[in-house]
Amino acid sequence: AVFAALVALIAIAAIPYGTVEPWWKAAFVCAVFAICIFAIVESLVSGANRIEGGSVLLPMLALSVLAFVQTISLGSNDVWNAISADPFQTRFFVLQMLALTVFLALLYRYANTERRVRVLVYTILGVAVASAVFGLLRHTTQQETGFVLPLLKQNQGYGQFINKNHFAYLMEMAFGLGLGILIAGGITRDRVMIYLALLLPIWTGLVLANSRGGILAMLAQVLVAALLMLSHQSYPALPRSVLSS
Repeated sequence: AVFAALVALIAIAAIPYGTVEPWWKAAFVCAVFAICIFAIVESLVSGANRIEGGSVLLPMLALSVLAFVQTISLGSNDVWNAISADPFQTRFFVLQMLALTVFLALLYRYANTERRVRVLVYTILGVAVASAVFGLLRHTTQQETGFVLPLLKQNQGYGQFINKNHFAYLMEMAFGLGLGILIAGGITRDRVMIYLALLLPIWTGLVLANSRGGILAMLAQVLVAALLMLSHQSYPALPRSVLSS
């Protein structure tokens, strides 16, 4: 149930303007902490309380602590004289970073099987494909302000995202995952064309979003994928007995 809630939150979070509205960011933070409460109860019942990924989680926690320290008032009680120029927004950032840290820790805890990792990957690919298709429809048919979502303005952002660079970032993640599955042999040959068909709208949306950083990152992904394919083909195939061991 905890893992299903995490996957559902991934799918829902990207819908309203790519999670840029403060109210939706706050809703995401509250949802993560609510799921964390259920996860703590589950860990106490099952006795499995070990969390992996400390090398990734600890720097995120350190960043949260550093940001929070910058909001501490250094002056008198009636004047908020902190290092941060906007202590309120900095503390809101701290909450968001803590929520992302907790979310990642829960994924380390519950995405612990190959099947669940595949579900996670397919969810990201599905969200990206849906966003790309929505972006293509909006790009070709929107004539006035409001396209399903009322605040979407013509010639601003892409897909459901207010910022086109945020849309490109989602496309990059999904595009890289798709290339990784194809190169690593995570699917059978009869399904290769299905994954290529899924990557086509992602690639098209990324190009039409006209994000220079996104296009550069995509080219880098293709280059790395080509190098991995060449390096994989240069090594002789290992015997089945070695692979099984």
